[in-house]
Amino acid sequence: MPQSKEQIAAYEKEYKKEYREKNKEPIAAYNKEYNEKNKERLAAYNKEYREKNKERLASWSKEYYEKNKERIITYAKEYREENKEEIAIKKEEQRLKSKYGITSKEKNVLLQKQNNKCKICLVEFSNITPNIDHCHITNKVRGLLCLACNTGLGQFKDNIKLLTKAINYLQENK
Repeated sequence: MPQSKEQIAAYEKEYKKEYREKNKEPIAAYNKEYNEKNKERLAAYNKEYREKNKERLASWSKEYYEKNKERIITYAKEYREENKEEIAIKKEEQRLKSKYGITSKEKNVLLQKQNNKCKICLVEFSNITPNIDHCHITNKVRGLLCLACNTGLGQFKDNIKLLTKAINYLQENK
């Protein structure tokens, strides 16, 4: 049996370690349930803690990065290499959301509605990438167009009067 305070502390530490090792699953289940029940309270506490300790956390983070720089860089490279497709999908999702305010699911719905064809010239999108046509004033998505049709509208600055004049010009000069 341990005699000194240090021996008692070491014994208790070892006992707790063994207990945690033997009861990993029930402890994890309890923690998960607790976190779910107290999600908002824990989030508020964590936010407050981060605000109060901003400088200390930044210092710790910088110190940790400097100590583990090579390992962190290696991990990041390996992660990017192993998850190229997932990263590309996330980037595309972010691009669609920030530039057009739509998701890839919404883009796919447009493709289905248009039978996988350009909304103007009806060329199939089997070998070409559809361009998202949108109003530059309202940012509202109007449809999917081939590059030629989308560029054409852009060259006329989406101006109906100019497009009408162009149509009249073409009809007059057949």
